[in-house]
Amino acid sequence: MHCGIRLTRKNSNTEHIHDRALGGINESSNKIIMCTSCNLARNKTMQIYLGPPSYWQGFPGNWDRVKKYLLWNAVTVDKGHDAGESYPEVHHIFESILQSNGKPIKPPSHWFGRGNYCDIIVTEPKRRGFWIRVFDRIFGYESSQNTPVIAVNRTNHRENIEERVKPEREILKIDESFRHHILAALSTIQGEIDLATFSSYFQLYLVSKDMRKQSLKQFAHSFGIPKRRSFIEIIEDYFSNEIDYRRVGQTVVYITMKNREVFEYLANEDE
Repeated sequence: MHCGIRLTRKNSNTEHIHDRALGGINESSNKIIMCTSCNLARNKTMQIYLGPPSYWQGFPGNWDRVKKYLLWNAVTVDKGHDAGESYPEVHHIFESILQSNGKPIKPPSHWFGRGNYCDIIVTEPKRRGFWIRVFDRIFGYESSQNTPVIAVNRTNHRENIEERVKPEREILKIDESFRHHILAALSTIQGEIDLATFSSYFQLYLVSKDMRKQSLKQFAHSFGIPKRRSFIEIIEDYFSNEIDYRRVGQTVVYITMKNREVFEYLANEDE
């Protein structure tokens, strides 16, 4: 429905229209067959537009964006690719991803719909018979079967793709002790602390726990997080609900605990 490619068993798979990550059910009415690359692009669109899961943690602040994404998902399935322009914030991200992957955008006139049997959705009207067209012309009747034309300005939103669509970061499943030690160290500090000072403080914290002295980035890398990942990115990926940060100028970053009063230490083995 996006690229117009003829589907085969090798180049297609099943997409959940209402994503499972957003509460969608695993039933045929919520499934559609599409080409693999467009399926992946839709999933990447969700993560770029909504951020990494779990999405329930951002509710209700993220509800407006979740709603627009779900509606875009549904309208493109049932009305076709160009109908996605009703939600331009989402649609432009999706198109940019396709283009950055070298994938053509060629919406077809018919495509597979929902369900196991995948009824074909056709957007082209059936041609009216000769006499019907004659009498329509005589009486000035305008057929309601004409396919509506969606006027789209496609000149601006496809430029500077690299600036808008950044590669998504892989969020690894790591041992909970990584989060525990960083939160435990930060919880002992009142108010804000700049990141450089906290990195030095954290090394002393590790020594106090009979652990090897390491910087924050070295500590993160020991749990498998790539060295190129900045600590701001680590906060966004693993501490979005516990740590706030703010920038001052180009280089200084201050961090502080959220909801300090509800922070609980993990029980140690003896406890």
